[in-house]
Amino acid sequence: MNNTDYLKLMDIIFDWIYKSIELICKLILLFMVVIITYTVFGRFVLRHTPTKGEELSIFLMVWLAILGSSLAVRNGIHIRMTIINYLLSKKISIWIHKSAYGLIFLIGFILTFAGYRLFELFSGSILGALNISRKWIALALPLGGACHMLMSLARIRRGNWE
Repeated sequence: MNNTDYLKLMDIIFDWIYKSIELICKLILLFMVVIITYTVFGRFVLRHTPTKGEELSIFLMVWLAILGSSLAVRNGIHIRMTIINYLLSKKISIWIHKSAYGLIFLIGFILTFAGYRLFELFSGSILGALNISRKWIALALPLGGACHMLMSLARIRRGNWE
C-alpha cells in the first residue's frame, strides 16, 4: 500500500465514523421528541406527569449536544470568525484555521481524559427518576472528546480552509 491508499482508507474510516455519529444523533433526537411529546401529553391531557420524562430528555440532550458538536467540527460549520478570511492574507488565515482545529483536538483530548475521571467519580451516584448510575451521563464527555479529536483530524485531512 502506498501513501494515497492509506489516505483513502483513512477518509473511508472518518466517513464511517461521521455517519455513525450522525445516525446516533438522529436517533437520540427522535427519541427526545417522542419522550417530550409523551411528557407534555401526560402533563396537560392526562393530568399525570411522567416522572422519568424530564430527566431522560435532559440525559439525551447532553449526549446530543456533545456528540452533535463533533459533527459540526468535521464540516467546519461551528461558530467561527469568518472576517479573518477578509482581513488577513490567505496564508495567515489558513494557519489560523489549522491552529483552531489543533486547539479543538487538544480540547477533545482534555475532554476524553477529564471526562473519564468524571465517569469514575460519578459511578457511586444515581440519577433519581431514572434509577441509573450518573456515570452514564458522564460517559458522554470522554466519548464526545474522542469524537472531537477524530473529527478535527478528519477536518484537517479534508482541508478546504476558505
